[in-house]
Amino acid sequence: MYTTYWNLRESPFLNVVSDRLIYMTEQHQEGIARLYYLIDQERIAGLLTGAYGVGKTMTLEYLHRRAAKARLPVIKVDAIPNGSLPMARHILRCLDLPDHAQTLPEALMSLQAYCQSNSHSLTRSLLLIDEAHHLAPGDGFYLAHYLCNLRIPATAHKDERPLFTIILAGTDEIRPALAGHESLRRRIQLDWQLKPLSAAQSTEYIQHHMRAVGGDIWSFSKDALDTVYTYSQGIPRSINNLCDTALMLGFAAQSPSVTKEIVMQAARDTGLDILLNDRAAHQPQPSL
Repeated sequence: MYTTYWNLRESPFLNVVSDRLIYMTEQHQEGIARLYYLIDQERIAGLLTGAYGVGKTMTLEYLHRRAAKARLPVIKVDAIPNGSLPMARHILRCLDLPDHAQTLPEALMSLQAYCQSNSHSLTRSLLLIDEAHHLAPGDGFYLAHYLCNLRIPATAHKDERPLFTIILAGTDEIRPALAGHESLRRRIQLDWQLKPLSAAQSTEYIQHHMRAVGGDIWSFSKDALDTVYTYSQGIPRSINNLCDTALMLGFAAQSPSVTKEIVMQAARDTGLDILLNDRAAHQPQPSL
């Protein structure tokens, strides 16, 4: 709708994973390298946490693509509250096993039997579990613990190794929940917290996305860039929503650039002004 007006080849701020649009900070590069080390070295499990919209799903997708290029089978699943049995059935389907189990123990026994009866043909898989904070209610952590314990039996040519390398990705809510499940927590060999972008990185992120689709990096004024950070607090999903709306509003107003005032209107339209006010209201007040 606004792409022609801003001389863009496509929309720059859609919430989709694109190799062309992906923006990597040093934090991302280091974290992904460490997570992929777990995968490459056949380790058991890693944990990726961060706020909603900070880029966890993007990181999992990047790991998925990299593993696929290395021809490592990948299973990706979104955890749902009290959804351990459907999740176990999904894993069975991905392994080309019958998924008729009526209970979680029955599904887990099917996985165990699979390991024991196919020792010479088993292949390790990467298991990516998004929204992993939803594992906390019910028996989700029990399922994750069991999956960590599944092994490909030793052969004459290879030692015993995990059936899965598991990456759990969820909000920071998962941390206190995991503290009560020490047996699972001890199997997590890397714990990486993905943090929001800084103000400078937020500006780089916006300009990178504009440049990637052929746009002018200064379509957003300096004040507008600062205002985007104020409302988004460096959360990439919020930056995307805010900038996409601001470009639309700038087009509608036939503005030569996206201004601070346009970003403020975009914040009202997307509800980010309410979130900013809520954050301010919950800030501790200095003592007099």
